[in-house]
Amino acid sequence: MAYTIDYRKIINFFAFVGLFVIFASIGVFGISRADDSVQRGQFLVHQHCSRCHVIPGLNPYGGIGSTPSFSAMKWLDDWRRRFEIFYTLPPHPALVRIEGISDPRDKSLPAFSNEISMTLKEIDDILSFVETIKPPQ
Repeated sequence: MAYTIDYRKIINFFAFVGLFVIFASIGVFGISRADDSVQRGQFLVHQHCSRCHVIPGLNPYGGIGSTPSFSAMKWLDDWRRRFEIFYTLPPHPALVRIEGISDPRDKSLPAFSNEISMTLKEIDDILSFVETIKPPQ
């Protein structure tokens, strides 16, 4: 009995496997990048924001009493916009500099804390983390 090899089936099989691997990799790496952004955002929030704001899961009993918690701000309809431009809202202009955006800190301001220097990419990372916070019910 003679066997014939159908090369088209073999080629189709390997083409299918190759495409599957490519698309699976794209999906996995896409999720990984998003997870990395959330983790970087969580680190930045813990490092810079938790001294004044209560951050769910990071410092539930910390912060300054008059400062809104991140979960309370998520309750607001315009929460995303507030986080995108937080560095322009008081008291942040006295504390935070965004590279390439903010003016240099006025030397006449009292030096009551270290200036926080951030990039727009870091603000995107913070937004990625804040998106994972649930607003209060």
